[in-house]
Amino acid sequence: MTTAVTHKNEGSIARPLHVLVPLIKKDLAAAEEAAERASMPYYVAAGEKIGEAKGQMSHAELGPWLKRNFDISYSQAQSYVKFAETVSPETGSRRLQEFSSLTEFNREHRGHTSPQTVRPQAWHDPIKSIVNRVDVDALNLRRTEMNRVEERDAQRKLALQLIDIGYKALATKLHPDKGGSRDAMARLNAVRDRLKQHA
Repeated sequence: MTTAVTHKNEGSIARPLHVLVPLIKKDLAAAEEAAERASMPYYVAAGEKIGEAKGQMSHAELGPWLKRNFDISYSQAQSYVKFAETVSPETGSRRLQEFSSLTEFNREHRGHTSPQTVRPQAWHDPIKSIVNRVDVDALNLRRTEMNRVEERDAQRKLALQLIDIGYKALATKLHPDKGGSRDAMARLNAVRDRLKQHA
């Protein structure tokens, strides 16, 4: 049994909790939607400027530049650019008011992105080829079914494959052509060699 509670500020009786919960949820959802709507002109402005910056560097340079300066991915930046192009007063085919949020815009335009934005990352294929060579059956054998030499050999193979995967993934960030430096790449090579020796 609930007891009537007097609201301190108004001197009136407070509404029951089961009535307040949906009302509070509605207020919070409205606040979130208002915040989304308020942020949309800024996404447009950022998209226009990213589009401007895009013309000043190669595709390979753009991803690291975005990550380093704004901690955003290439695809996220592309969604800002596409949003700006779609709703820009000069070139856009739609009005900003037609979208309740950037999420709604992205959902609507999913599948309509250019091939460049859906191309797999450069490190995907080398890593897939290593993963495809992993002897899953051997690794899935219970340790009790393997003698010490076989177990050590299985662990060594797994360690070498893990080192190769990590090396290829990091090389795409640390290579001088990808926004890294010669020093960073030399350090990565030294670490890989040391790990392989220990494995």
